[in-house]
Amino acid sequence: MWRSVRRVGRYWVDDPRLIQGRDDVSPEGLNPGALRLQYALEALQNVRGRVLVPGCGAGRYVRAIERARPDLWVVGGDLSRRAIREARSRDAIGHYLVLDACRLPFRSGAFDAVVFLDVLEHVPEPAAMIQECVRVLRAGGILHAFVPLEAQPGTLYALLRASERWPIHRWKRDHVGHIQRFSDLDILRLLGRAGLEIRTLSYSFHLIGQLHDVLDYWQRERAAGGPGTLPVWLVRLLTRLVFVVTWRAAALEDRLHRGRLLAAGMHVTAYKPSDTEQAAVAPRFAALVR
Repeated sequence: MWRSVRRVGRYWVDDPRLIQGRDDVSPEGLNPGALRLQYALEALQNVRGRVLVPGCGAGRYVRAIERARPDLWVVGGDLSRRAIREARSRDAIGHYLVLDACRLPFRSGAFDAVVFLDVLEHVPEPAAMIQECVRVLRAGGILHAFVPLEAQPGTLYALLRASERWPIHRWKRDHVGHIQRFSDLDILRLLGRAGLEIRTLSYSFHLIGQLHDVLDYWQRERAAGGPGTLPVWLVRLLTRLVFVVTWRAAALEDRLHRGRLLAAGMHVTAYKPSDTEQAAVAPRFAALVR
């Protein structure tokens, strides 16, 4: 089985400048992270017991789930040792460990739910990660994920896929380690092949969110020494001013429009059927996974 990538382009999982999950998030917030948390909590509404959060970074979503659902036993894991040290320092009562999401160190059926947000695009073998998440789920367990759709037709990412002026895919690889690009059908096929039954499906990260993302990675590239005419200090100032509007506007846009049109992100909740249920579910996916 594949091991997850620790370094790609300029990205390194233990780079302290790139650790995600340091800030706190609340489901009442007006930002894309709050919306992702909302969907995750909805997926966990009827879950009791143990929840695994692979790719947790410094623990933002683990802490948020613990606050909202203190009855759950939540385990956070990440490939980055530095991120896990930071998670433990921020959450003295939390359970965190260094792990490879493609080689989970747990027995089969150990968890009642698995939640991962913005993780699958970082792993070298997405099918292996999904299979591992399914393995550690008990029969009847829930898998919930948010996945960027950077290969989705009709998005800015698709429009810029061959751009030399705005090479967003190279920027995301170099600066945050995105080594996979998905469409929604790619994700549905992965889940279907793993024997999961889709329960809910919603979309987000529409046009304003994508504009914000492109500007964000443009300024990261310039700050790292990439070419351009504007001085870096002015690039930073302009993007900060724009971000005050775009980050909240992106969240509002996603709350008002949750459909597939122009969406570059997908929230999906799936169910792990028992062996008997799986035999009955398989024909539903036959056309999808061929």
